[in-house]
Amino acid sequence: MPASGAAMSARLLVCMCMLLSAQAFLDLRVARPSTRHLSLLPRLRGGEGHSPLPSTAEESTKLSTSKAPELFEAIWEAKEKHGENLSPEALQEVLDTLRDYPEFFFLDETPKVDSIRAHAFQAQARDQMVAVFSHSLERNGANIFLQILLQHTTDQERQEFELFTPADGPLRKAFEKMGVKVHVMNPGDDGYMDKLEKRLQNFGAVFANTIMSAPVVRTAQKMGLPYTWVIHEAWPREQFDWYASKVFMQKGIDAGIIKEAFQSAEPGSGNVCFPAKIQMELYDGLINKAACQVVYNGIPVASIDQFQKEKNRKAIRAELGYTDDDFLVLHLGTVCARKCQHVTAQAFSKLVNEKGVKNAKLLIVGARYIRQHEIDYISKVKKILKEGGVMNRATIMDIHEHVLRFYLAADVVLVPSKNEVLPLVIAEAQSFQRPLVVTNIDGLPEAVTDGQEGFLIPPEDSQALADAIDKFYKDSDLAVRTGALGRVRALHQFSHKAMTQKYETIIDWMTASGEESVQRMVEEHETAEEVSGDSSKKDSLAGVGSQVPAALRQAS
Repeated sequence: MPASGAAMSARLLVCMCMLLSAQAFLDLRVARPSTRHLSLLPRLRGGEGHSPLPSTAEESTKLSTSKAPELFEAIWEAKEKHGENLSPEALQEVLDTLRDYPEFFFLDETPKVDSIRAHAFQAQARDQMVAVFSHSLERNGANIFLQILLQHTTDQERQEFELFTPADGPLRKAFEKMGVKVHVMNPGDDGYMDKLEKRLQNFGAVFANTIMSAPVVRTAQKMGLPYTWVIHEAWPREQFDWYASKVFMQKGIDAGIIKEAFQSAEPGSGNVCFPAKIQMELYDGLINKAACQVVYNGIPVASIDQFQKEKNRKAIRAELGYTDDDFLVLHLGTVCARKCQHVTAQAFSKLVNEKGVKNAKLLIVGARYIRQHEIDYISKVKKILKEGGVMNRATIMDIHEHVLRFYLAADVVLVPSKNEVLPLVIAEAQSFQRPLVVTNIDGLPEAVTDGQEGFLIPPEDSQALADAIDKFYKDSDLAVRTGALGRVRALHQFSHKAMTQKYETIIDWMTASGEESVQRMVEEHETAEEVSGDSSKKDSLAGVGSQVPAALRQAS
């Protein structure tokens, strides 16, 4: 045994004692991480003939003939160092050691896998609080994704979160309702990075949402905290500064910190997740692909189906001011230049004036008046509609919390963006069996195949958009077939269950608290038993925990 073997063995023995103490772990589960302590005194449980933990040095000496003497000599050093109680930090240390030395997993054959599964890592489930970072609390796709994910995870009582955001917003109440504490920390404030590092010392892992969380990710990398970074954007790398400062008006974020966070991402220390394959390709050469994986955003189809059962399409249309004869074109999303509502306005004018669709109506949902460029852009869209003589057929509504009624009312849904990743609007429209017209850019072709779930058109081409809408208007059977194929794709590709399971596995890895972590420990132990006596194979088991992200990528 190496020079440090006595101390190492002491930690192993203590850990084994803890694994066999059900009451101790029950105590751990109900206490807060900052106040949890685990007694070193519980005796080993076992069948007849099994010896308890020695209570005196004399007992330890008597047992030395049947057990490695180093273990029992070192336990007194551990007790002297830690006293009667073991801190959460010391507990984590011995558990980490145990992972790397599976040949010492059991002192004897009395402990079973079920006892480990039932007690050991259940107790650790909340030892690692996760700090979650969002770029805002406004209602948008990225934040709705975060809301869905945290709602599911907190409902399952799997993990505790605290949320940090640069500014307050309408989603705060939704997060607080699910038990997530919300903090406002603005990256533009003086001393932000120092404050951030100080706050993160109280957390065991980081979940960063959007590319604008780059400063948080870089801090986590420097501190050695496990992290997950979800990139919803498809910003060209040469335009990082422009998007951060001009479009999203984020302070304290620039191209330098974004590139640094990308380049510092390494497998084994964190996960960088993309909702579409095209994004990973967009940043090829800037980030190590071994640290990345694609996880498609999911939607709660069951909730959508329940909504459709409870609501009447005719009644919803009447509430919105539409008749059975109206052909309703829906464009849902934040009204901004990137989403090209001005192209929709141009196409709608052509649909009415050139195609002769006199019963066409346009509904644009997603106007907000926060930034000046958004206000100016809304005015531009209205001007186009007025000049086309169709303003009386169009409605522009503010952002709404509940949007399902708009899909139910619509006849066709548009996503004519010029810069987009893979918006939830597509999957939601498909779940309602609505035909789609989307631009052939970025991740959109990953959700819509031209001529099947909808039509793909070139970006900023109002004529192509008008032509595609007109096809669905003239051929109702085509619209029905297209919508049905979309529904199939939504169920297959955008499963809420599949998305949450993947992120749960990732969060479990970050907190070392989930079933996957327990199963890996069990498998390591079983493998160690199979290769008993082969030290070279045993040595290869050490450090398996650091390979978890790679395993997750292969599984996904």
